[in-house]
Amino acid sequence: MMLLQLPTELIQLILRNCDTPGYFQAAFSSRRLYEIASTSREAIIHRLHHTPGYNDIEGHPTKYLFSELMKRSYEQLDGAEHYAKPTYEFQRRVIDCRASTLETSKDSLRALLVFKGYSTVHLLNIGNRNRPEVELTSPGQDIGKIEIIQTAFDGKCGVYVLHRFLPSLDRELDMNHPFVKQALESHPNGSIHLAYHHLDPQKNAIHMLDFPEWQGYRPLALAATDDKFAISWQNTLDPLDYHVVLYAGLRDEDEDEDEDHLSDNVTEQGKKDGPPKIIHATCEACVLSSSTGQDTHVYPSQRTGPVVKLTFNDRGFQLLYHYRAQNVYGDFQRIHHLPGRGQGEHRPRLNANACTVQFSPSLSLQFSIGIPFFGTHEFGDPDHGGRCHWQYLAFGIATHRVEQWTVACLLKSETYTGRRCTHLLNLGRGRRFDHWQIVAQLGGFRELTTSQGSRVATSRRGTRIAVANWKTLYVWALNPFELIEGNRTGYYPPSWESSTSAIELRPVVIQLEAVCSQLRFTEKEDELVAITDHGLMYLPLGYSGNDKRLAES
Repeated sequence: MMLLQLPTELIQLILRNCDTPGYFQAAFSSRRLYEIASTSREAIIHRLHHTPGYNDIEGHPTKYLFSELMKRSYEQLDGAEHYAKPTYEFQRRVIDCRASTLETSKDSLRALLVFKGYSTVHLLNIGNRNRPEVELTSPGQDIGKIEIIQTAFDGKCGVYVLHRFLPSLDRELDMNHPFVKQALESHPNGSIHLAYHHLDPQKNAIHMLDFPEWQGYRPLALAATDDKFAISWQNTLDPLDYHVVLYAGLRDEDEDEDEDHLSDNVTEQGKKDGPPKIIHATCEACVLSSSTGQDTHVYPSQRTGPVVKLTFNDRGFQLLYHYRAQNVYGDFQRIHHLPGRGQGEHRPRLNANACTVQFSPSLSLQFSIGIPFFGTHEFGDPDHGGRCHWQYLAFGIATHRVEQWTVACLLKSETYTGRRCTHLLNLGRGRRFDHWQIVAQLGGFRELTTSQGSRVATSRRGTRIAVANWKTLYVWALNPFELIEGNRTGYYPPSWESSTSAIELRPVVIQLEAVCSQLRFTEKEDELVAITDHGLMYLPLGYSGNDKRLAES
């Protein structure tokens, strides 16, 4: 190494002008460079003043300052592109990325995995290292072909599986069998059914729901919450004919009807009380939006195309609409009332996810803003007329209408409540606000222009943001509290300010082997899980590598 041939003074000067990742790459490349880097007080202090962190560094010994700089470097994920190595599970079978689901709840991360050519859904608890794998087998698979289309968690103890059934015509079939009868009478491509699997062993039953009114349509998206679910439908012959329907009140159609004969060969691993009982179900439904505009009580939705993803938010009181090639949802709809309302009452209108925000002193941009991932709640002093102060931090993206460049930012919204506030923090409510301001810019962000769009994930404590663009992963480390408070303590040095005076966060760019279709953080801030075309991917970002796990098939 030519650097070792230079005198110590020149090496110290070079280290002083390195960025923090380069400083440690040089320091750990040889014993002599480590000695110089760990004892050069001036260079270390210079780097500390240019690395995010609290700058209470005066009076500390050089050894302490070096370890402090190393700690800050780890917090910023410096060098993660070199040591973060993904591992994959389920590589022997091809995952159906469209039908599979990743769900993050308050205390767990779960996955519903669907494999192409198979009719069984695999339920995994990602956070459990010795996790049991539960198999949810679709009823009717032995008398025909089952194609899993969509899956969804209901947020509690159930799983929805939307599938297409096509009976086997090359064998003798019971023509009175409900699956066979309906499939033969419906579209030649098969009939659509929804199976609701109870995960509670005490409720050993599967509720089956049919959609005869949607013959000739295909489901593009499914979302569920604890008491309702929604489906996006598109006409198979006319792609400009599409609708979003809300369903609620799932109940037994005939509790006295004996349909045990449908449960042959229906198994669910982990249940020891025999195969689950199949119960034909019904529910109330209403069309929330439609492209046809024929029903005056249904809100028209013609400008953006069919909905390809649905998400419930704010404890089920909002429904988010995602369209093709979008990084953030495009519309949202408030659904405070369930189906069954009066016929004269109009459906809730669609609200565009668009908010004009001041980007610079001379430029405003229209942002699409995601659901907040971090929030603070400060109680005012009621004895002195104080009010509670709520602040929310969210990911947003905007494109200049003329120049067509795209920017991704973190935005803040805030509100004050009365003196007797008893509310708990609910990040889903933060999207109700219309006034936002930029607190940070995600440097290095590149928009993906394919129909899939980018996949965005945030960690549970809000210290990491990850964006997957096809096979490229961007990860930004951040201090959400400092950003939401406007960097008032100087945690981010002036060298991190952008031309618009906002903090510009610097990404770690990791080139992956696989295309990410869904992306989530686990309960750990430095571990990602993704559904990819190479299998279920685990990616530990921590430098120590203690979170690495063996790949299984």
